[in-house]
Amino acid sequence: MRRVRAVAVVAAAASLTLAAPAAGQSPPPRLAAPADCAANPNCGPGLAAVYGFDVRSVLVPLAVADAGISALDDGTAEVAVAFSTNPQVSRPDIRTLEDDRGLVGEDRLVPVARRALLRDHGRRLRNRMNAVSRLITTLALRSLNQQVIDGRLPEAVGGEFVDANGLGTQRRRRPGMRIVVGHQDFAEAETVAHLYGAALRAAGYRVAVRSVRGFRPEAVSALRRGRINLYIAYARSLAEYLDPGARIAGDRVLPPLRRALARLGSRPLALAPGENRNLFVMKSATAQVLGIARISDLARYWPRNTG
Repeated sequence: MRRVRAVAVVAAAASLTLAAPAAGQSPPPRLAAPADCAANPNCGPGLAAVYGFDVRSVLVPLAVADAGISALDDGTAEVAVAFSTNPQVSRPDIRTLEDDRGLVGEDRLVPVARRALLRDHGRRLRNRMNAVSRLITTLALRSLNQQVIDGRLPEAVGGEFVDANGLGTQRRRRPGMRIVVGHQDFAEAETVAHLYGAALRAAGYRVAVRSVRGFRPEAVSALRRGRINLYIAYARSLAEYLDPGARIAGDRVLPPLRRALARLGSRPLALAPGENRNLFVMKSATAQVLGIARISDLARYWPRNTG
């Protein structure tokens, strides 16, 4: 999906039915979140473990992962997961709820490559990937995302970034395995995949960029099965997904990520300085009426986790 034009809601059946409120009460605020919320440590499982919430009855799954703020705009939900690199989180009518119990940590971009690809192309490929990664700051991600929001195609945005940073000079074709870059189905992931793809093509590699037709679970499955051999991931989220019991101290995410990826025949390359973490946001007016400034304030409205 190239850009968010409207909120796409996944309905397990014909529609999603919220839990009926008690007599005289308003329905609890609904949570619009990516469709993988139930398995994402920074969404459903994290809210249960850290804040004690069971959000299943208030969850509105989004088919387009970065459509959370659009869900607030059209009244699909009152609370939403938004990405920290989404320029819309800076709107004056959007309030980011304080993560007062530290659910979400730093989540930097990291290329993940199958070992067979690294063996085939060697150090040159690693050096090229690391050169690209060094350019991807959080501010750069916001700029790239704004251009896509403004209507430009992700492949054009990614290619222009490569050219502007001196990595677009065409070199002779290199022999060896074709590089298949997989991306999750949201705009930032697609743009970044095309960015790395353009830089690799300019270096002479044969490259294809493909959607994994889903989110993190589908990307991991495609990597495991060899349908893709390069994936631009979010380091902490991927480590916690692959090993929910992993203890990540501060920014020391690479050691547990390496261990988890070894089981997939893959390894991480250098971390990019840019990160994108989940934020929980509301319309400012709605948050004021409900008296919500922190995620823990939702305890007055959301069901408790009893499992």
